[in-house]
Amino acid sequence: MKKTWLVLKTEFINTITRRSFLITLILVPLAPALVLGGIALFSGGGDAEGSDAILEPSTAEVAAEGLVDQAGIIKEFPGWVAEGQLIAYSSEEAARQAALAGEITGFYVIQEDFIQTGSVHYVREDFNPISAMDSTGLIRTVIEFNLIGGDPQRYDFYLNPIQLEQVNLAPDDVERDQDNMAAFFLPYGVTMLFYVLILTSASMMLNSVAKEKENRVMEILMSSIKPNQLLAGKILGLGLVGLLQMVFWMGSGLLLLQLGGTTLNIPASLQLPPEIFFWGIPFFVLGYLLYATIMAGVGALVPNIKEATQSTFIIILPMLVPLIMVGVIIEQPDTLMPVILSLIPFTAPNTIMTRLAVTTVPTWQLLVSLALMVVTVLFMIRAVARMFRAQLLLTGQKFSLGLYLKALMGKDLEAGDLTES
Repeated sequence: MKKTWLVLKTEFINTITRRSFLITLILVPLAPALVLGGIALFSGGGDAEGSDAILEPSTAEVAAEGLVDQAGIIKEFPGWVAEGQLIAYSSEEAARQAALAGEITGFYVIQEDFIQTGSVHYVREDFNPISAMDSTGLIRTVIEFNLIGGDPQRYDFYLNPIQLEQVNLAPDDVERDQDNMAAFFLPYGVTMLFYVLILTSASMMLNSVAKEKENRVMEILMSSIKPNQLLAGKILGLGLVGLLQMVFWMGSGLLLLQLGGTTLNIPASLQLPPEIFFWGIPFFVLGYLLYATIMAGVGALVPNIKEATQSTFIIILPMLVPLIMVGVIIEQPDTLMPVILSLIPFTAPNTIMTRLAVTTVPTWQLLVSLALMVVTVLFMIRAVARMFRAQLLLTGQKFSLGLYLKALMGKDLEAGDLTES
């Protein structure tokens, strides 16, 4: 156990202190954060005043105007009218004198029969239709505010009278706006993220074993540690690295989606549910254990990293199936094919995460999928543990699927199978 812990600690520390790992860990969430920041910056950003900013017209560089209320309906000015922007006069003559003196640019006269006719006159020495249109909104909001009774909350309700909430009588069938780009790209992003996480984490296992074989470090290790202890230490150490990466990336992704949902105008029905993070951890751990164990078996057979890299395509073929079928999984997540892929251990992690991003997956499917993955992982670990013996680790040959399956089943390999190529 002490030697296993030593291998675990060595693999974990050596990996997380690599410059390439740290750069990748930070840049992956940093890139979309910069994109969201750029979108917010060029779109003008958020307004610190919230919803009140929608009601308040711009008062910057606006000249003072006068108001003569012959109908007696203006009791007070709203809070968004700046001091001196609209000046009340007792008579039309007083307002006219102020306009001629240059104290105001023009003035409004609310006629006595305004309640019946809605008549308002706008008087200006040098009438300009364009500037008149710009200033009409101010007097309109002042009149509406006073007709409502001068209550800001009631006026706000007058401007936004309806808060529509849609209730679906079939809650299991979530209505998704398929015309929105987020309906496809968010689940697709989850699929790609999980694919990259599992593949990179498992590939670290393959590279570690193959590199130590190629550099003949394996010969030194075999003199002081049992092959099974070496396998367990490497799987656990690199698994912790992958788990750290997964938690950091998914946590950053969920945070960015919450902060950037308004910026990108992502509807609430299309945003990723928090449950995806809860289920993502066990599916990642089991997916990593499954493929890392398989990669370890490949590394035990091949003589060098080049041979190991060339052989990975055959190993990751099952992981590519959900990527190829991602369109069908997103559009029809509850049909037979996605359900079957969710229950096959080699395709389950990516498929389950994609489905969780678009629909509510039944709990029984999640639990059955996890149970099948646990059984498969235990079988693969036992099988690969038989391959992790000095006879294989200290020799090397070109990768052959038949040879791999033969070693995986625990059959003794003939002398000709173990010749150095």
